[in-house]
Amino acid sequence: MRNIARYLALFIYYGITSRIKTGDSPKNIGARLNRILVKRIFRKCGKNVNIRPHVYFSSGAHISIGDDSMIGERSTIGSGANVYIGNQVLMGPECLIYTSNHGTKLGIPMKLQPYVFNDVHIGNDVWIGARCIILAGVRIEDGAVIAAGAVVSKNVPADTIVGGIPARAIRRRN
Repeated sequence: MRNIARYLALFIYYGITSRIKTGDSPKNIGARLNRILVKRIFRKCGKNVNIRPHVYFSSGAHISIGDDSMIGERSTIGSGANVYIGNQVLMGPECLIYTSNHGTKLGIPMKLQPYVFNDVHIGNDVWIGARCIILAGVRIEDGAVIAAGAVVSKNVPADTIVGGIPARAIRRRN
């Protein structure tokens, strides 16, 4: 029965509610409708979560998101492995979170390489700027800031501002 409710929620989300305009407030009708659905789709969904329009997360079964967090418009979260998003995370538009990559063994054509899956962990009170890319296996600790357009391929320490391609520490937060 739970699977039927989950698939129905996915159908309604992708077919209708993911297109409804939402504002920054989690009290907006679009945000409320999306939150009702993702509570049935995600592994865990906290209070006052705001899923902006056109967010894609595949089946969403491996995603956990904490209280008062927001996923920016047109963002994509690959959920082949677990994605943990903490409390009070602010994600800008068009962010990409990947949980898989192709293998790179010699002697096997790239097209035939098996996928390698790794979890992504995003701590509490993290700000992820617009159009960031977070790669599989990355851990972003509490209080970090990811500058817009950064490609995060390595772990980010707590209270650190990173930016660039690949993302590097710019400075610590005060």
